[in-house]
Amino acid sequence: MKSDLRILPATPARTPKRAYEGLGYPLRAMLVFAATLALAVIWFMLPGERGVAPALTTAVALFVGVLVGWRTLWLSSARERSAQVLAALGAATAGIPPKLRTCMPLVLVTGDGLPALFDRNDEERFAHVGDGAIWLRVDDPQQLPRLAVALRQWRDGRAPDGVALSVAPALHVGADMLTQKLRVARHCVADAARTLGTSLPGYVAVYHRLTTSPPGLSVPAWYGVSSATRIVDGERFELMVRAAEAETQRLLGDADTSRAATTAIGAARAAALASLVGWTRRVVIGTLTDRKQPATPWELFGAAWIDCGPASGSADPWERDVQRQTCVTRATVGASPLPWPLPQQLIEATPRRYWRSPRRIAGAHALTLLACAAAVASWSAAENNEALLDRIGADLGRYSMIPAAHDNAKRDALHALVVDRDQLDRYARVGVPLRLAFGMYRGAQLLPALDTAIASYAPPPPPPAVVTLDSMSLFDSGRAQLKPGSTRAMVDALEMIKAHPDKRILVAGHTDNVGNPQSNLKLSTARAQAVRDWLIDVSGIAATQFAIQGYGDTRPIASNASDDGRARNRRVEITLVPDTPTTQ
Repeated sequence: MKSDLRILPATPARTPKRAYEGLGYPLRAMLVFAATLALAVIWFMLPGERGVAPALTTAVALFVGVLVGWRTLWLSSARERSAQVLAALGAATAGIPPKLRTCMPLVLVTGDGLPALFDRNDEERFAHVGDGAIWLRVDDPQQLPRLAVALRQWRDGRAPDGVALSVAPALHVGADMLTQKLRVARHCVADAARTLGTSLPGYVAVYHRLTTSPPGLSVPAWYGVSSATRIVDGERFELMVRAAEAETQRLLGDADTSRAATTAIGAARAAALASLVGWTRRVVIGTLTDRKQPATPWELFGAAWIDCGPASGSADPWERDVQRQTCVTRATVGASPLPWPLPQQLIEATPRRYWRSPRRIAGAHALTLLACAAAVASWSAAENNEALLDRIGADLGRYSMIPAAHDNAKRDALHALVVDRDQLDRYARVGVPLRLAFGMYRGAQLLPALDTAIASYAPPPPPPAVVTLDSMSLFDSGRAQLKPGSTRAMVDALEMIKAHPDKRILVAGHTDNVGNPQSNLKLSTARAQAVRDWLIDVSGIAATQFAIQGYGDTRPIASNASDDGRARNRRVEITLVPDTPTTQ
């Protein structure tokens, strides 16, 4: 298939975006995917305080938003800059599917005589598609970096396969001007390679009339070297010259006199070729590969000399070089008919580059991101489970260390254990949450320990029931005999005692501080004994269930400085005490 493109106007129609939206590396989609994974890990897996999740979410959203915005602007700008190239390529290669587009070699052609190579029927052409390759014209070498980036997008992430430099010595009036153009081309190719992040194989095609072609010869003679590896010495060029000379010797040995003219032309071409190759190596290739220059040396993979080109005379650099070395002035040769042939043979040995679709690369990157997220999630689950076990273990330890006498603290610790047990029980019934999953959950093994600790709690015994009797209503002042009719005040105490036959009864007497303390102590004991005796007689409870105690004025419940306070301190207290079994 062959096709040619016209050069488009300076302001071409905008290229439809959807034609290239699916091409290239989906960086924005990958950023969104990575952000989604990061947020999932932050909200569902990350250990530590949950209060940091909003801050981390904001940071991730801002970071990814800035990158996506920058990428969008960059793509828009690149699309604007490459609109002419992409529109022209789309028009010429509309019938080429993207897969074939990436498989066909694509070569950028810059240098001399580009109109003669690309223009057809007096119309300017931008590209030529044919002979299994795509050839793109670059009139301004300084546009190579921008064009290379556009082509990589157009080829679904694959960079151009090479850069061909067309050199027509007859179009130059001096070697200095040619050298300057070669240095500019070398610098621009180096910039393009640096922009793409890959090397660009270089080719040199020299177009010059070596002889006058015989009538009927439609294809100009072609001599060249093409290699899949970089050419680092001149041995291959010498082999090519010797092959041309051998062909001439073969023709000279041919007895057919009808081919004498062809043989003479071949001999002249071989002689001129040897000189032109030497000049090319010194002037052209030497300038492109000289390591003293600041730009990266040209990576030469092939060179060709085509007996075709503009009219040659004594003014071009090579003709002057021949005249200087041999003192012979070559005859003027007319220009070749247009168009000149593209150096198709040069790219037949183009090095094959390993290339994968950007979507496949993105898929591999997505799997890598997913694996990283899974690794972080597994680590987070392990940390969360360790924190859960440490917390429940600390709750169990705190509960066991609190003595039963501190019931309030014991109840607080018990409440924490109940919350822990309910949490683990809920996990067992409805499933383990994601932040504890990934095969790391070990909470079930703590359920028996929690149940045992909760069941071991024993509430403290209730405080003993106390009935306080006013001594003045029971006894006369200073006496320990019950007054007549005073027993009615003890009816409530008697009912309480009968309601708790399993408890012991402590009867304690108290006085105010009036009088001698020893007398007060004896009086309080005697009054307690009198109340006990009456209770035994009335209730029928064994005397062994009773105990008496006299405290005198040692345990006042009010101030003895007032009559009311002293009256309150004169009392008899009846207390029911739980019977404690004897331990043997």
